[in-house]
Amino acid sequence: MKSIPLLLIPAVLLHVLLMGGSGVDAAWLTLTLPSGTEFSLTSGTAVLAIALATLFVEVFKATFTGQGSLIDHMLSLLLFIVLLLEFLLWPAAGNTTFALLTLMALVDVVAGFAVGMAVARRDVGIMRG
Repeated sequence: MKSIPLLLIPAVLLHVLLMGGSGVDAAWLTLTLPSGTEFSLTSGTAVLAIALATLFVEVFKATFTGQGSLIDHMLSLLLFIVLLLEFLLWPAAGNTTFALLTLMALVDVVAGFAVGMAVARRDVGIMRG
């Protein structure tokens, strides 16, 4: 369970929105701010907020080394590749929300490898003495 990329959660949510027909522009919440401006939270923006939270947890997970960390990195890379291909080839995925989720998956891959290498280098340095 630790090896499953958490960005899979917002990716599945976004797929449900895109396949369900409501799309990413449906307003989930509309508030009037004290300034008089109407703030509208769309379904796509809510998915991106969830994705940001899961990206933070993913980067934090990368600081731990263990048997599952390599599998986690590989699955994150696979998720990025799938999202990129869908963005390029699936007409429903050709929107800003999907592009930003794909970019977050790329950041997860790059940060995961960079943090993992730094942690491994630190561990090797500690073992050397």
